[in-house]
Amino acid sequence: MTAIGIISLDNYDDIIDRMDDKYVSALNTLITTMISDWANDNHIFYKRINSERYFFVAKEADVDRMKEHQFVLLKQVKEAEINSELVLTLSMGIAYGDAEIEKIGEIAQNNLDLAQARGGDQVVVKDTDPNAKPQFFGGNTDGTIRRTRTRSRAMSLALKKIFLENQKVFIMGHRFPDMDAVGAAFGIAGLAKLANREAYVLLNREEVNPDMTRCLNELDKYTELSEMVITEKEALQKIDHRSVLVMVDYHKPSLSISQTVYDAFEKIIIIDHHRRGDEFPNKPLLTYIETSASSASELVSEFIQFQTNRKIRLPKFVPTLLLAGIYVDTKSFAVRTTGKTFDMASFLKTQGADIALVQYLLSSDLDSYLSISRLVARSDYYRKDIVVSVADEREVYDGVTVAKTADTLLSLNGIHASFVITKQAGDVIGISARSSGTINVQTIMEALGGGGHFTNAATQIKGKTLDEVQQELFQELDKLERTKE
Repeated sequence: MTAIGIISLDNYDDIIDRMDDKYVSALNTLITTMISDWANDNHIFYKRINSERYFFVAKEADVDRMKEHQFVLLKQVKEAEINSELVLTLSMGIAYGDAEIEKIGEIAQNNLDLAQARGGDQVVVKDTDPNAKPQFFGGNTDGTIRRTRTRSRAMSLALKKIFLENQKVFIMGHRFPDMDAVGAAFGIAGLAKLANREAYVLLNREEVNPDMTRCLNELDKYTELSEMVITEKEALQKIDHRSVLVMVDYHKPSLSISQTVYDAFEKIIIIDHHRRGDEFPNKPLLTYIETSASSASELVSEFIQFQTNRKIRLPKFVPTLLLAGIYVDTKSFAVRTTGKTFDMASFLKTQGADIALVQYLLSSDLDSYLSISRLVARSDYYRKDIVVSVADEREVYDGVTVAKTADTLLSLNGIHASFVITKQAGDVIGISARSSGTINVQTIMEALGGGGHFTNAATQIKGKTLDEVQQELFQELDKLERTKE
């Protein structure tokens, strides 16, 4: 069967930005030579489209050969001496099957888009069979920062345009929302209000952890904001043809607070910072997935920056929620923090964010602290830099406690990855995974039916015991070890 592949250099523009012409020429020659040698080794025909993109045609057997060698070109490009402080990475989308050539090429392009949306430095391979699942290779470095002020402004204007074309804006985060999902949701609701549109934030108060209960109790003090909160039943009564749904801090429909509400919408907008997975809405109006961002709250704060001024401001509790969302996802600016993160934190402070209130919203009670201590005490080494904690099967934990435990384990000296396995509400076994950046926990969690970020991921598994889930995790970690060998 025919296979079509597209190769794209992830950060070519950033690398050549400050290079002399002679070094740019040498870089182009080096890249073309590496790709040419790789193409010859795999007996494929390739053609350079432009300075940062290549196209190739192969057979299915050739693709199988590339898989066996784990697409060694990814490693060769990263290790190349390119006279730059930045590391060059590439992404690749490959498709094959019995379909028409036009269809194969279209899926190859979609696979490349998926690879880059997941942070780059990886290959996505998929059969043209509609039931086939994509295969992922690589993805061993964190996402390249693609976000620019110009692009953020363009997205902000596009978002405002869609709001003006509709009358009602519904905002929904993932199930068991954290501070980032809630902060981003109310940030978007504030933008919808600035556009003189009806704004509704969907929340299920029965699916919130103790930390979020404290947040919602504080929210109830602000009538203007609490009136935006609606239930699933109320949402279904209000939705009409001039309604649009904004998904914040997630992009997998199955993670929606209400699948029924999600299914009721034809017009959908996605704002997320997690690496894109296979499950994705069909033809959303606007997609803004930036894996280099610390949080969805950071992305929404940028939108607000372009639509507010000294006279036009959001209610002060909204910047506080957004700043709390950034605090949570960066572990108080300790991980996944860039210069843009600090810029947005500074902007939110000027908008009235209350640091003392942020600390109150994020504080833990004694019961939560003791729960974390019990889980830490049950941890053990998988190897000297990876620890795994498995809870007592008689106890049920909420997601926030599990996540905080994984963060605590990761903060220990010499630990590069941590995994916490517990029983959770709804008769499921949950795993919370954290990494210092040397291990891609997202791909491990994806293999177990979950997903997330390069350094922060999770999954929920039904119908299995804690021991069975632990063994599945160990199998994936063993595969990771064999890949490195």
